[in-house]
Amino acid sequence: PETVGALKAELAERLETPPALQRLVGSGSAQVCADEDKLSPEGGEFMMVVDETPMCTWDHAGNLARSMLVVDGGVVTCPELRTDYINVLTREPVRRGAHYFEFHMHYIGDEQWCGLVANPAQAGRFVSGRRLEAWTYYAGRMRSNSDNIVDGQAALHALGKAVVPFKKPGREGSVIGMLVDVGKGAVAFSLNGELQGACAIPTDKPLWVMTHVDTDRDHVELRKPSLKDAPPSNLEALTGALIEVTAGESLSYHPFGGHHFDSDTDEDQEDETDDEAAHDSCGE
Repeated sequence: PETVGALKAELAERLETPPALQRLVGSGSAQVCADEDKLSPEGGEFMMVVDETPMCTWDHAGNLARSMLVVDGGVVTCPELRTDYINVLTREPVRRGAHYFEFHMHYIGDEQWCGLVANPAQAGRFVSGRRLEAWTYYAGRMRSNSDNIVDGQAALHALGKAVVPFKKPGREGSVIGMLVDVGKGAVAFSLNGELQGACAIPTDKPLWVMTHVDTDRDHVELRKPSLKDAPPSNLEALTGALIEVTAGESLSYHPFGGHHFDSDTDEDQEDETDDEAAHDSCGE
């Protein structure tokens, strides 16, 4: 290879470590090589460090609703929110291994979904929380005392189903824990260290960590502590009986008739059309 970027691509194929997570340092140097750096024809020695920061950093540049988002690493706020909601995904997905994440919910204005998605096209404001193809901790509605796990009560929401009730986070200060093990094909959710439940996830596709903001006061911080910091009950849950998500209640059901959860306003739909046109023109 002629450049560091090309070398990373080769290493990705051999080691199954994505280029975005690779940091190469030349022998005798303390500086990380840039992708465009040229490699010597005589060769050289490099040390590769795996940096998982992109797995817990929100993707601002790739989100079509980025003009309404303020992102600083793993922190996202949306003080200029002008639409009903925005799905925010990480820059890099989880591809293999076991990982522990924490969603520090500094403020939940109304509803929140935190979890995993397999399709990164769900980022932005085109897919509402109940239409997500995802495995998530639904935080419920902050102003509701309803026990309806579709709309109001916190619950496991997975693949279009409201499955089992979870404890509702507080409006401020709660921590949703998420332990992901791709090898075992399972994810376990906790609230403030207390296990809520675990379910199966795919083992054959990348999974992006996601959150869903829907008021201009929402404030979510994503952290990735060491695996040893995960609650022991979460680790045990991954090897126990998993919740069967197919038995849940359809998220398209509305208790008063119709299918109008999270409906967009006409203005939102017009804005989305403009965004789609811009998206197509960029060839992304």
